[in-house]
Amino acid sequence: MDAKGLTNLDIKILDDVMKKFNITPEQPIRVNDMYKIIHDYKKIKAGKQLGVYQSKKRVFSAFVKYCLHRNLANFDTLILLTADKGTGKSSTAIQLARNWCKLIGIRFKPERHIAYNNADMIRCIDTLNKFEPLVADEAIRFATSEDWAKAENKELKKKLGQVRTKHLFYILCFPLKVTKLEKTYLNSYVDYWIDLFDRGKGALYIKDKNPSTDVWNLKAFEKMGNWNEFSTSGEIEKKLAKHPNFWQIINVPMLHKSVYDRYLLVRERNVYDDENAFDAMTKDDHFKAVLLLTLRDIVTRDGSLQYKRILKSIYRVYGIDIPQASLNLIMNDAEQLIEKVKQLNKVDKNDNS
Repeated sequence: MDAKGLTNLDIKILDDVMKKFNITPEQPIRVNDMYKIIHDYKKIKAGKQLGVYQSKKRVFSAFVKYCLHRNLANFDTLILLTADKGTGKSSTAIQLARNWCKLIGIRFKPERHIAYNNADMIRCIDTLNKFEPLVADEAIRFATSEDWAKAENKELKKKLGQVRTKHLFYILCFPLKVTKLEKTYLNSYVDYWIDLFDRGKGALYIKDKNPSTDVWNLKAFEKMGNWNEFSTSGEIEKKLAKHPNFWQIINVPMLHKSVYDRYLLVRERNVYDDENAFDAMTKDDHFKAVLLLTLRDIVTRDGSLQYKRILKSIYRVYGIDIPQASLNLIMNDAEQLIEKVKQLNKVDKNDNS
């Protein structure tokens, strides 16, 4: 992708800064100019809206457009999303990715743009085109301090550099406290941090470039007092605005139910990505699943066999009536289990080689 593919990109939101540099959609943004743009945006006072717009909804869109312009200027963007359960991390990540996709003229697809495990992450990094979004929906599986050193994350570490070279819009959903995130991710990869303190509402923080300090000034939170589930949004916002890295309060547009339902279908496609679910399976369960898939392959290849005939035979011989829908679910479960086993076997072979 180059700037010529973005001739319809609306850059009015950045006019107040970009007019100084005579930047148009047809003209690539020079790196030096982008440094000046970033510098000007840092000077926006806490509580003011991004750009020239006052609409809360447009602040969200303005931020995504700003990130796109950074990537076009040969930067890269990784956004960290943290929140308590139920405050909308996944919905926020999807909305960020959907807005990004609209700007570059493609359609957001959960099955293409969302990763749930190491295998998904590697697949996305390998197959996504330049400038596409990548949502790591379950980053806890590979981005915590404990998981970073695991053998199965070795290959992923090698791939992470490609996120930058391909200028992917990388969104990391992390359900634990930010201090649990591996330091390489937090200090080197993360550019912006959105901490959702209410459903659809979060504080947007920007990285401190002072090389002698903690880039996120996490200790500053200790001096800001406490807040809890009974605190009002206004009370929380006043406290967060005092943090040295605070940039904006960002409001996330509500995600349409149909889009969220599509996301759930993709997320739940393999229940065995959950370590507890997989650990509950025994070797015998693995063998049974393989036998079922072998039976499926035989039925598929042999035109004289059909599932309906097999189900009727089971009912005639054993008196057990298995509905076709139940058989489909059983086969799907077996397929998911064996897929997970194959992934782990591949990791073991790579480690031994």
